[in-house]
Amino acid sequence: MRASAVSKSAAAALKTNGGPVAPIKEKLKNGLTVVAQDNNGAVSQLILAFRAGSRYQSVTQQGLVHHIRNFVGRDAQSYPGLQLVWQTGVVGGQMTSFASRDIFGVQISVPREESAYALSILGHVASKPAFKPWEIEDVLPTIRADIAHKSIYTQLFEDLHKAAFRNDSLAYSIYSSKKQVGAFGSEELSKFAAKHFVTGNGCLVGINVDGEILKSYGEESGTISEGQSVHNHMEPFRGGDYRRFARGDTVHIMISGAGSPLSELRQLASQYVFLAHIGRTSPLKFASVPGTMSGMGMAGLPSSVAGSAFQAPYDGTGLAGVYMVSDASHSDLAVRAAVKALRQTKVQDLEGCKRRAISELLFSMENSTHVAYEHATNALYKGPDASTLIAEIQKITDSDIEKYVKFTFEHLAIAAHGNHFKVPYSDEIHQIA
Repeated sequence: MRASAVSKSAAAALKTNGGPVAPIKEKLKNGLTVVAQDNNGAVSQLILAFRAGSRYQSVTQQGLVHHIRNFVGRDAQSYPGLQLVWQTGVVGGQMTSFASRDIFGVQISVPREESAYALSILGHVASKPAFKPWEIEDVLPTIRADIAHKSIYTQLFEDLHKAAFRNDSLAYSIYSSKKQVGAFGSEELSKFAAKHFVTGNGCLVGINVDGEILKSYGEESGTISEGQSVHNHMEPFRGGDYRRFARGDTVHIMISGAGSPLSELRQLASQYVFLAHIGRTSPLKFASVPGTMSGMGMAGLPSSVAGSAFQAPYDGTGLAGVYMVSDASHSDLAVRAAVKALRQTKVQDLEGCKRRAISELLFSMENSTHVAYEHATNALYKGPDASTLIAEIQKITDSDIEKYVKFTFEHLAIAAHGNHFKVPYSDEIHQIA
C-alpha cells in the first residue's frame, strides 16, 4: 500500500466518530441521480449503474445483459478498451462489471486521491460501450466460463425465479443460456445500451468521495447521454415449482414466498427481523440470541438438514424464504417442516431478533463495495438506506411479524436441484396452515 493511502487511513480513523455517515442524494437537472457517502476512507468506491438488469430484456433477448456485462473492458466509443483498463491500473484502481435483475453497472475501486480521474474512465466504460462486431467473438469464452462455473446455489437461485415468476421478466436469468451465447449482434447490443444507458435511467454512486466531485462530473462531463428513465412491468409473485435432476443422494432446495419489495419499508423491516429468527441459532445452549435455523429446529426439521434464510428484494416484489441441503430420503419431511416453520413459528425473542437483524445490516455496511451497490439499487427504486431501515426495524412489533408471515407465505415457490423425487410440490403442501 502506498504511504499516502496509509496516512489517509489513519486520518480517517481519527475523524470518524459515532457511526456511519448518512448518504447525500440528489437528482441533477439532466435526470442523473447522484449518491455520495464520505466516510473519510482512503479507498473510493465508484459505481455507475442503470435500470438495465435482466428483467429489462425482451422475451427474445434473454442473455443479452450477460453479453453486455462481459463486454466491459473492451472498446468504448471514444477510447480503446486496453487504454481504459491500463489507465485504471496505473492509478491503482480495479474495475468490475455486475448485473442483477434490476440494475447493470460498472464499479471502480481506486485510491481516494485518484477518484476524479477514475470517474472519467468509469463514464466511458459504463455508458459508452462500442460493441464492435469483431470483438463479439472475443467475449464468448468468458460468457461460456460464467455458465460453466455456476455453483449449485447460483443455479438453484435462478431456477427459483422461474418457479416464482414463471414467464414474466423477473424469471429471466442474469446468465445467458448455452444456446444464446453469441446470438446477439453489434446493432442489437448498441440499441439496448442507447435506450438504457442514459442520465434519466442512471445513478452515480461514490463512497469515500466528495459529493461535489460527483455532481460536477454528472453535470458537466457530457459523457453520459441524456435520456428518460425506462420502467419495467411489475410482475406478481405466482408461485410454483422448478426441478433439476442431478445424480447423488442429496438435494438442494429453496422455498420462497412473496418477499418484500424494496420500496415497502415496514414490510422490508419485518422481513429482516423474521428471517433473523428463522435463519439463525445460537451455538450456546441457553442463549437468547438468535443465530442457524432456530425457527426450523423448533418445527421438527431433521438434524441432518443444513440451511439458512435468504431474501431478494426487487422493484415491486421480492423473494424470501429458506435454502436447505437434505439427504434425498428426508427431503419430504424437511420441506414440510420448513413450510410449517415459515407459516406457524412465533418469534419468541423479538428484541433479540431485531438486534441480530440490525447487527447483520451494520456488518454489511462495513463493506464499502456492497454499500455502493445497495445505494445504486435503492436510489433507482426508492429503497431505504441502512440507517432508515435500522430505525424501522427498531419499531417492529409482534403484530407486524404476524401480518408479514400471513401475506408472504400464503403461496410458495419451490426449486430443487439433485435427487428431488421425494420433494413435495407446492400445491401438495398448500394446506399446511
